[in-house]
Amino acid sequence: MAMSVCMFLLLAVIGLAFDLGRVYIARNEAQVFVDAASLAAAQQLDGTASGLDRARAAVQRLPNRWNLGTEPFQGVQVEFGPDSEHLDAKPRDTAAVHFVRVTAPDNHLEILFLRAVGGPDSFTVPAQAMAATNPVRLAE
Repeated sequence: MAMSVCMFLLLAVIGLAFDLGRVYIARNEAQVFVDAASLAAAQQLDGTASGLDRARAAVQRLPNRWNLGTEPFQGVQVEFGPDSEHLDAKPRDTAAVHFVRVTAPDNHLEILFLRAVGGPDSFTVPAQAMAATNPVRLAE
């Protein structure tokens, strides 16, 4: 009897470790993508509308995969602005744009073991990163 209870608890802990490990890996993959995307986009900003187009294209060119390379990111958002507080997908004054924020909000990871004990069917693993054209100069 004690052995069956211990085996059940052991399997529950292994399942928890497996699911939470997958969530951790997915979060890391999403964060790496948005970090690289925001830096790639910030390098293209030059104060013109074509610079914004090049920044969006730079984000699209990056490897857009997560969940160990099996799924594409959904709903990736790219926003620009003159500072970190006022960001918009289509800014009016392109000459004042120095910041870019990339968000990957809709990453739903299916849960395998936790749902057997009443846990959720999936977790959402969002990620967000911001970069500036020259963060040292802008911080002064």
